[in-house]
Amino acid sequence: MKHIIISLLLILGSTFTFAARKEILLNNDWHFRFSHQVQRGSGQRVDLPHTWNSGDALIGAQDYYRGMGNYEKKLFVKPEWEGKRLFLRFEGANSIATVFVNSVCLGEHRGGYGAFVFEITDHVKYGAENNILVKVNNALQLDIMPLVGDFNFYGGIYRDVNLVITDPVNISLTDYASPGVYLIQNKVTKEQADVKAKVLVSNGSSAAKPVQVNVKIWDGDKIVQQQDLHITVDARRMHTVGLEFSIKNPHLWNGRKDPFMYRTEVTLLADGKEIDKVVQPLGLRFYHIDAEQGFFLNGEHLKLHGVCRH
Repeated sequence: MKHIIISLLLILGSTFTFAARKEILLNNDWHFRFSHQVQRGSGQRVDLPHTWNSGDALIGAQDYYRGMGNYEKKLFVKPEWEGKRLFLRFEGANSIATVFVNSVCLGEHRGGYGAFVFEITDHVKYGAENNILVKVNNALQLDIMPLVGDFNFYGGIYRDVNLVITDPVNISLTDYASPGVYLIQNKVTKEQADVKAKVLVSNGSSAAKPVQVNVKIWDGDKIVQQQDLHITVDARRMHTVGLEFSIKNPHLWNGRKDPFMYRTEVTLLADGKEIDKVVQPLGLRFYHIDAEQGFFLNGEHLKLHGVCRH
């Protein structure tokens, strides 16, 4: 009987863990080749982060390769993931990335310095190997900044790639690859901070879903503010939730002198159970600039030192 209870607890524990968001790093075992390499076996195995300019650009050559490279990877999608939502999150690829799953083009991201996300839920085969292809191009594009610089424009997938698995209703990943949580400081003084949390809730299912949005502001292990809101998210829609709160006598962020951050936990619940969670830092501060006296942070003068660092 004891063994049966332990087994049930393990099963329930693993179910609860997977009920929330799960991220799997996909950096290893990619196959890379340049687009002009059409011969069989001309590619090579690489791990991310990766750039094809690690050799030619570093020796100072002005004609280092700027063109297109292809990254391919086999991804096994577990059968138990069916009914979830699956996303590919790229932290950065320079400078145009076009993403395919099983030969279906999911879209293009233009710009080398921002993250981007594609949902792959409806394009994968469950319980089977799936093919991911990412075409990356770092050739000069007149509509993508920067056009020139005293630095190299390295081509490749140069940051992490993650598979993100969520419940059908989640805190949105696809709003320009943001966390889906925006913390807006409406007014901050030494006496009080008025903050609004804007949360984007996405429903990928075919039916409307009632959910609860919970926001907690933590100072260490102490909750200083908490708000709850019950909403119903229509099928295949995104709902924007706004929750406002005030913190009396806030602990202000003060640069290097006192870089204090509150911790904001945004939790999504359905039938009282957690289905998604996003944690974000919150640094409260106020500032102004005086043409004669310079920059003031939290009412005190702060001398700024500008730098140019790549």
